[in-house]
Amino acid sequence: MKKRFITSIFLVAILAPVFFIPFNLSSAFYFIFTIFMILFVVAAAYELIRMYETNKQFGKWPKLGIVALTLATFFSMSGISTSIIQAPLAVNDVLRITIPLITLILFSFLVLFRDFNGIDVGKALTVINYVGLGASAIVILRLLGIRFIFYLFIITMLTDIFAYLFGSKFGKHKMIPHISPKKSWEGAIAGTIIATIIGSLYALFYGKVFIAGTPFGDFFNSEGYITLLENFSSIGDAPIWVQAFIIVPMTFFGSIFAQIGDLVASRLKRTYGIKDFGNLLPGHGGVLDRFDSTLFVAIFLTSVFLIIFELAPVI
Repeated sequence: MKKRFITSIFLVAILAPVFFIPFNLSSAFYFIFTIFMILFVVAAAYELIRMYETNKQFGKWPKLGIVALTLATFFSMSGISTSIIQAPLAVNDVLRITIPLITLILFSFLVLFRDFNGIDVGKALTVINYVGLGASAIVILRLLGIRFIFYLFIITMLTDIFAYLFGSKFGKHKMIPHISPKKSWEGAIAGTIIATIIGSLYALFYGKVFIAGTPFGDFFNSEGYITLLENFSSIGDAPIWVQAFIIVPMTFFGSIFAQIGDLVASRLKRTYGIKDFGNLLPGHGGVLDRFDSTLFVAIFLTSVFLIIFELAPVI
């Protein structure tokens, strides 16, 4: 417990400035954020490969190839491009080229590497999509603005915390015991309800949380935005109750995907007979053990935001 607590403090000390200090694309903080995400992709990809290697070892070159293709997916979607900030859908033009090319290269592994078979293709695709797309979704949300990355972590953290608290105290009905024996329906429902309420209130009253003219407001909301969608979509100019028809369901399903992401990670670990994905974070396991839900929610939110941006762009 002491080791877990110390690691948690260390993570907060690192993640808070990396994710929440405002930056522009020419600042040192943007460079630090980019390097952090690249290291995250490499570490997470390696953890999944290590999990698969409990059944069958990958050769050195296939292993390096999978990591490289995961990084290629990450860069092709997150882009590290100024265009993403003004126009998130700009990534689609790149994806039309890179995704088919990455897929073509991966299937070539069947010919290039003697011990790489059809089952390994499926494993590699899991690594590439799970890590590459998830990490790039986090980058896009951060580049869209601090309010979006706050929204992501509010949903994932509150869902996890309150599902655990209510499940520990009131959980009587097991949710999916063959995957995660300790999770209960009581905890899952409580986590989703509380995350939906608080996350929705945050998104609808962002300007009331970070009030312009106050120290926190000027730091996190220097533009003076009132809601999450203001200046991102024309929906952000609509009355609060209209925006709620978008925000509340999005937050609700975001919380659902947070729990699905956690269960998917548990199912993978149980399938391959491991307790944790890695040991990089003492007391917590690997990076995927801490960010499994975040990756799922990030992909979901980015997909929804791209749809909103396309259907209701800023006028």
